[in-house]
Amino acid sequence: MRLAALSGWPLNGIMENERKSLDERQKMTDAERIRHSCAHILATAIAQLWPDAQFAAGPPVENGFYYDLEMSHRISPEDFPRIEAEMKRVVKENQTFEKVVVARAQALEDAEKGRLAALGERATPSKFKLDIVQNIPENEPISYYKNGDFIDLCAGPHVMRTGNVGAFKLTHVASAYYKGDERNPQLQRIYGTAFKNKTEMDAYFTMLEEAKRRDLAHRPVLRDHLVQLRIRQMVLRNLTAYLQVKAKGGDGAAAWAK
Repeated sequence: MRLAALSGWPLNGIMENERKSLDERQKMTDAERIRHSCAHILATAIAQLWPDAQFAAGPPVENGFYYDLEMSHRISPEDFPRIEAEMKRVVKENQTFEKVVVARAQALEDAEKGRLAALGERATPSKFKLDIVQNIPENEPISYYKNGDFIDLCAGPHVMRTGNVGAFKLTHVASAYYKGDERNPQLQRIYGTAFKNKTEMDAYFTMLEEAKRRDLAHRPVLRDHLVQLRIRQMVLRNLTAYLQVKAKGGDGAAAWAK
């Protein structure tokens, strides 16, 4: 699925033709709602641990979710236990996901005050959220989703409460340019996955491990096939050269030496 379709609003005007309507967003599957909500829980936890974090987009994607962010601390897998512990606290509090529709002027003001994708006002603007607000079409409602003290610019939808996210796990970190443009800042992209319960999540990771084992088991066979294929290609190439030389009355043996 496309980023613009799942993140609510486009990251720039160029993606306008990829945007989903409000009705289409409401058709998000239960799993996508859980993962979209877990992206907000992740952002809530990071905002608590690193208040200087600047968040861009946090959509659900196939089999999981991610959130793009910029901050002074470079997140690594070693940080995952600390972040997940904070996420578990947010889930345990069973915070309500509250939708709030606001005027464009209010959204611009909140972004300038650093209030969006944050736990409170900050000294620096929420620069990526400000950019997104400025690119929302004039005729489209602007909404926030609030859980606890965390407020994020978002078109939704979400689960009712943070407690509806039964199980989650952060998986890896990558880098991504804002809006996919190398001229823009390079952001940290934190990936994770989430499920209704731990049983479903355990089954998912068991499936991944089994697929990995099958892949490793098949690699030697595949390597042997590739070696045999290369040998056949070399023999065919040399045989073709030999026949071409013989047809011209030359010494075909020289072709095999090439």
